[in-house]
Amino acid sequence: MKKHKDKFVLSILKKVEKGAMSVPDAATRLGCTRQYVNKLRRRYKVENESFLIHGNKGKTRRWKTSQELEARIITLYSEKYLEFNFSHFLEKLNEQEHISISYKPLYRILKNAGIDSPKHHRKRKINNLHPSRPRREGFGELLQIDASFHNWFGNGFPKATLHGAIDDATNTVMGLYFDKEETLNGYYHMLRMILTKYGIPEAFYSDNRTIFEFRKLSEKDKSIDRDVHIQFRRCCEQLGVELITTSVSQAKGRIERLWGTLQSRLIAELMLHNITSIETANEYLHTFTKDHNKRFALEIDYETSLFVPAPSPKEIDYYLSIEYHRMIDNGSAFSFAGSRYQVVDENDKIVKLLPKTKIKVFKTFKNTLVVIHEDRFYEVVPERSKYIPETKAKKPGRPLWKPGPEHPWRRSLK
Repeated sequence: MKKHKDKFVLSILKKVEKGAMSVPDAATRLGCTRQYVNKLRRRYKVENESFLIHGNKGKTRRWKTSQELEARIITLYSEKYLEFNFSHFLEKLNEQEHISISYKPLYRILKNAGIDSPKHHRKRKINNLHPSRPRREGFGELLQIDASFHNWFGNGFPKATLHGAIDDATNTVMGLYFDKEETLNGYYHMLRMILTKYGIPEAFYSDNRTIFEFRKLSEKDKSIDRDVHIQFRRCCEQLGVELITTSVSQAKGRIERLWGTLQSRLIAELMLHNITSIETANEYLHTFTKDHNKRFALEIDYETSLFVPAPSPKEIDYYLSIEYHRMIDNGSAFSFAGSRYQVVDENDKIVKLLPKTKIKVFKTFKNTLVVIHEDRFYEVVPERSKYIPETKAKKPGRPLWKPGPEHPWRRSLK
């Protein structure tokens, strides 16, 4: 493009020198002032056509990256940061490898080496575009929650589900937790992080999952593990949190875009730290979330925050429980998960309840059992036997006596 422009300028100057075009007309054609056209004419008379060649042509730029540094960058990416997108890789170069470089020369180096970013931008679909929804104003006013089932530990490892929550007003990641499947346990761990660190939010925004909305289960699906379909909603109601559900994934675009970011950055970080288990990944998520919010979250205005102080940690464990309904049998006991239990009071005495009495059994976050009956809390113990025989010591009796050979009984036997 520059070559064609130079030819055009040269042709205009030649016309001006021959008198075929005036200076004002030349200025109009070139889109410059008459003074600048006269300046070009003076240079053309002195240097001829060479004045159009830039003075730095053929010279090495002072800021050009050395070949040794380019080779080191390519080696680092190929051997250590292979799954990183270019922006993520740039952060690691500046912070971890202490290589000061900007994005454009880094992009040029990697592209010249035949390396494409894993997060290569695809063409955006023109049809089916969705308008963006304005953010909520207050921190904690609305938290979008969801789960993503994905190859988080890379190919060759089992898939896992990442449960997450993001604040709609500030894009702050509120909590992340790994589990094998999308489970109530995963959402409870995520919610516990939010309660202990920030407090009680005003509302949650989720999809229409069985965990959030009641759906009648078939007989074959009914089990003690599936008896959790309204537990999260019950917990939210007890905490005073509104639970909003939707069947449109685009309605909660913040959490959907978060999955795209995490599937690029988190997978690369887990591979970099050789993390391949759910337990180790959950420990690392605290560090990752803190760094992620530092880079991408907006500044939090705590004066307009709508978070309410959370209960004590012990009370949180009771809120994050699973509710079951049981019935007392004739032995003043009830069955739960294949075992039998009895209700005791604060003095550890068995509470005698009438048969067919309906009680509510709660399995707390710490996997302990408590019973609520007539608005009272009771502890639970394994069933105790009704009758425990007392072991009495034998009374000292007469010494054993053996009849002699001439005893009348012996003679009669003979």
